[in-house]
Amino acid sequence: MTVALSGDGGDELFAGYPRYKAVALAATLDRTWPLRSVFGHRVWQRLPAPTRVKSPLRRFKRFCEVLRTPPLRRYLDWIGIFREGQRAALYTDEFVHQLPDADPLLFLESEFARVRNRDPVTAFSLMDLVTYLPCDLMTKVDIASMAHSLECRQPFLDYRVVEFAAGLPVRWKYRYGRGKRILRAAFGDLLPRAIWTRGKMGFGVPLEYWFRHELKPLTHDVLLGATAQARGYFRREAVQELVAEHESGRGNHSYRLWALLVLELWMQRWLDSHGRTR
Repeated sequence: MTVALSGDGGDELFAGYPRYKAVALAATLDRTWPLRSVFGHRVWQRLPAPTRVKSPLRRFKRFCEVLRTPPLRRYLDWIGIFREGQRAALYTDEFVHQLPDADPLLFLESEFARVRNRDPVTAFSLMDLVTYLPCDLMTKVDIASMAHSLECRQPFLDYRVVEFAAGLPVRWKYRYGRGKRILRAAFGDLLPRAIWTRGKMGFGVPLEYWFRHELKPLTHDVLLGATAQARGYFRREAVQELVAEHESGRGNHSYRLWALLVLELWMQRWLDSHGRTR
């Protein structure tokens, strides 16, 4: 097999990501400031929640935590692995002084400005179409597929489909907390009901479990080892706290630990092996 079809673009064009529910709800609360004050109150952060990333209560707390911030900033916090405050606690002073005077939000702002006149769900989904999709999803699919001589094609990204979807009113894409309405209406009868009515399923792996078991020794050796600490990027105590909280079950930092682990392994492979440390 040399060619495969991918569904990339379907979520961005037809509002399929669950996070668009948060966008729609937050936009409603923004128009009703007393309710936004209630949901944005710090009291919700005191509720004990399961460590599972996708548990409803955990999602609710994450939604409320940044509700009082501007829409674009809170969206970045929702989709980011490390929020702004978490990055500040993680970086060493020396590393912070080396960073350019730029806010990652500016990258999203430049694209969001082109669609800010649309409804919130459409605006954020179209922003994802020109940022998250090409910079993350399509990049990793291209690298992984071409490494095995496989060509992936994305029918949803035919320019005629993109132009059609971008011009649709939001009610044809998203309503009552569910996206891809027009796709379900058009193709639902071609699929088993159990398939087209089920919730969205990603391609995640059990990182939460792995970091408490199989990946535990590697995590300690790599992230808390002398090589990583000598780089001077991250505070040892901050990394140690992430590892300890996750292993004890007091928190779930699986995505954060995975990002740090892969980054360090990449630097060891491509920087250290070529005689560079920065």
